[in-house]
Amino acid sequence: MNMDMEMPQQLAPWMEPVPKSVAQKLLSEAEIISVGRGDKVFLPGDPAGGVYRLISGVLGATDLDGAQNGVVGHLLGPGAWFGEGSTLTRMPRRVGILAMTDARLAYLPMQAIEQMGKACPDLWRGLAALSAANAGVAVQVARDLMTPRPEDRCVAILRRLSASIGPGAPIPLSQEQLADMCILSRGAISRILSRLEAAGQVRRGYRELIWLGD
Repeated sequence: MNMDMEMPQQLAPWMEPVPKSVAQKLLSEAEIISVGRGDKVFLPGDPAGGVYRLISGVLGATDLDGAQNGVVGHLLGPGAWFGEGSTLTRMPRRVGILAMTDARLAYLPMQAIEQMGKACPDLWRGLAALSAANAGVAVQVARDLMTPRPEDRCVAILRRLSASIGPGAPIPLSQEQLADMCILSRGAISRILSRLEAAGQVRRGYRELIWLGD
């Protein structure tokens, strides 16, 4: 397998405190994983593990449990890094990650990270920076949900999702999933999307939609 085709040519911002040679050596330890739509990358309560990078596809952050219950709260697009909280704390996973489409991921095992961290303590600073960045996303999710007017809340969430997975990329959510994400009924979300579509802000498809902007 040609790792150059799978891993980023430029290092991620969270790796900036780490010497380039160390970061590249760590990336060489990555395992490439393929998942299908609906597959679980990990679930809340799963044992502590390493860090992932999304190479292609779209993933959902969710409180999904083994019984298939749960709400998708955010979407991750190509280039996203996640899973660092469990690596830093050695505690079980706090959220679940679900494949919303077929996807490919690079996985940095916790053992490889810990070994590299002994030789390069700055690696832990980098992972802390990644954790802070992902915490910022969680704050934005909460802020969007506090938007009082339903249509404004829906627009804020669609803007965030589009920015996360890539402007113009299809957002792989059904109307029911979007309604749950916006804390609205399916009827309410359908009426809002109809108005947004008439205004040229949204284009709907089967189990997906595209945010076209203001």
